[in-house]
Amino acid sequence: MSDMKTVRFFLFLFLTLLPAGLRAESSRVSSLLVEAETGRVLFSENAAEKRYPASLTKMMTLYLVFDALEKGEIQMDQLLTVSKKAAGMPRSRMGLKENSTISVENAIFAMISRSANDAAVVVAEGLAGSEAQFADKMTRVARELGMKNTRFKNASGLHNKDQVTTAQDMAILSTALIQHFPEYYKLFSVRGFRYGKRYYGNHNLVARFYKGGDGLKTGYVDASGYHVVGSAVRDGKRLIGVVMGRNSVRERDRHIFKLLDSGFASLKNKKNTIDTLTQTPFFAPMKEEKAGSNEAEHRELKIAAEKLSESLDRISSIKQSLETEQNANVVKNAIIDWGKKK
Repeated sequence: MSDMKTVRFFLFLFLTLLPAGLRAESSRVSSLLVEAETGRVLFSENAAEKRYPASLTKMMTLYLVFDALEKGEIQMDQLLTVSKKAAGMPRSRMGLKENSTISVENAIFAMISRSANDAAVVVAEGLAGSEAQFADKMTRVARELGMKNTRFKNASGLHNKDQVTTAQDMAILSTALIQHFPEYYKLFSVRGFRYGKRYYGNHNLVARFYKGGDGLKTGYVDASGYHVVGSAVRDGKRLIGVVMGRNSVRERDRHIFKLLDSGFASLKNKKNTIDTLTQTPFFAPMKEEKAGSNEAEHRELKIAAEKLSESLDRISSIKQSLETEQNANVVKNAIIDWGKKK
């Protein structure tokens, strides 16, 4: 056997014997940064390559919840029953008990802050009858939004080999959440919430600490690595960043902060792009949000919440009250921590 053939043989043998997880790790990284108003790509790395979405899946779950709320099909204070399946979901979870109930509002914050798998199943079953039927609808809506390479198999993001997406599709979904549900999108900026006697901080550090950051979601399963989708606004410009397949929480968070920082610096210096990829946006430009009473009301609520943030027990809920109501296994109004980024 020639020297070259010997090298090729051992290389093939090495790649064959290498554990699947290690083989995949080098090829699961993706990054994307876009200017939200125009859809202009500022940076891209493997953005069209298929990845396992992990808990980024819950962004679509929340999209369908917001759609149902806007259509009046459900209400924020509506109570949903926890099934045996939902109660048995693995971490991350709220620890909901079978036959107990949780309000739609609390389920939303449980998915945003805690990335709770049990809450995701509760709303899926509440809206569609079964998680499988809900997942089918998730995929149909993804296609309608232009997410051509995404397929959903569950509402939580627990690993399923047939559940896939791309960084590009996640940017499209982020834009849809911002554009289609501007009032509900603001819920992603919450720093955390208290449910019962426990406080759950938002996993997404972009929403909690990044200047101008107001969303969106993190995700992780062994097969995918660590994901984050983050969005922020500075000087009237919104950027959406997607980071997928990183090796640790720290690496993921450092990468999204650096990606957003580079993007804002590029816009400030009036450079066309960080990495010129295409002159054609891959999704339609966002519609301009109209200022209205709801936006003003939200600002007033947020200001009021910030004034009370010195004591978590006194922080305002997004909706009405400064109180929690507890009845058996039901917590009707979570206490929401909007916080204040320096």
